[in-house]
Amino acid sequence: MDPKVLRGWSLLCLAWLLAIAAQSGVSAQDQKAAAPDAHVVTGSLVIPPQFDSAGPFSEGLAAVETGGKESGKWGYIDKSGNLAIAPQFDRAEAFSEGLAAVRRGDDKTGKWGFIDKSGKYAIAPKWEHVTAFSRGLAVVRIGNIVTGKERIIGKEAKYISDLQSDTLVPCENGMTLVGTNLRWDEKDWIRHFGFVDKSNKYAINAKFDDAFCFTEGLAAVRVGDARTGKWGFIDETGKFVIDPQWDSALVFRDGIATVGIVEGMGKKWGAIDKTGSIAIPLQFPGSLGFHDGLALVWDTSYQWVRDQRGKERVLAETRCGFIDKGGRIAIALQWRSASHFSQKLAPVMLGEYPNGKWGYIDQSGRYVVTPQYDDAEPFSEGLAAVLVNDNDTEKWGYIAR
Repeated sequence: MDPKVLRGWSLLCLAWLLAIAAQSGVSAQDQKAAAPDAHVVTGSLVIPPQFDSAGPFSEGLAAVETGGKESGKWGYIDKSGNLAIAPQFDRAEAFSEGLAAVRRGDDKTGKWGFIDKSGKYAIAPKWEHVTAFSRGLAVVRIGNIVTGKERIIGKEAKYISDLQSDTLVPCENGMTLVGTNLRWDEKDWIRHFGFVDKSNKYAINAKFDDAFCFTEGLAAVRVGDARTGKWGFIDETGKFVIDPQWDSALVFRDGIATVGIVEGMGKKWGAIDKTGSIAIPLQFPGSLGFHDGLALVWDTSYQWVRDQRGKERVLAETRCGFIDKGGRIAIALQWRSASHFSQKLAPVMLGEYPNGKWGYIDQSGRYVVTPQYDDAEPFSEGLAAVLVNDNDTEKWGYIAR
């Protein structure tokens, strides 16, 4: 199962706001949607459905698309549903550290840059790909994903060093994960990974076949190819503290890391602690991501059924629920689909595709918002995007936490 990116001129006056709203299909009436406050009931539709796509709120703004998914443009709204930055970008991401990544042009030839909250370019678009700013740094790529190189910039739009490589990821401990020698071996992409320090000298040589950044003092690294290699964990000296033994592994968070082993035609996932001991038995079909103390899990069963034409086919039935950090079932597996918890609520789908409806549950599994939407996203800053299909016209709006 597949459990489940930019937005800018500032508005100068109300007249211009109304003109932009009319052009983009956002009506003046829609602009008056009330901002959520302490008196708004959880689940209230506070920003009416009017957007073709809608992102999460971050730093008080959310990226939205209007004008149709094929030819629409992205801009930003505030928590009252008012346009804060007019739709004009071909792609837009969430704000992070006061800046948002936006793209002009299509996904093949377009260029990415960064805008501030007035909608003005803080960093002009000139890269094929960028990441959000984190700890004052962002990764940018010059060229395509195969032959291009990545570099790191600061908020002044200057490269912080001469370091460039196939892959760069700044880590929270000050090191940078570096991937080099990208090539294709007829079966998979190959590259080598190591870590450089703040002087851009290798603190840990590029000797691993895959790796994640350091978190909580440890980094997951793989020795061997993607099919037969094994994952373990190293410390900041490059020494293995948990020997390579897992077919998959993710980073440590709150003292545990998700790991997986191949079993039959799939994988079984669980978690280990920093000693390498099993914290959650490896028994789940998907990796574990904990949010608000709970992780989404699912189980899929298969059975032979006969369709309307009398032909037999395999029917897969998936049910989702949640476990706690002890690996115990906290909310029984009962929904066809679900997403992670955020602000103590999680979106879940009741019923079967394509007619199932989405609502929200609390951490006891009780419905707080009854299933009624055609899609739903996790809450962010007190609001969640929901999809409403009204007379065969699908539009996104926002409900209150």
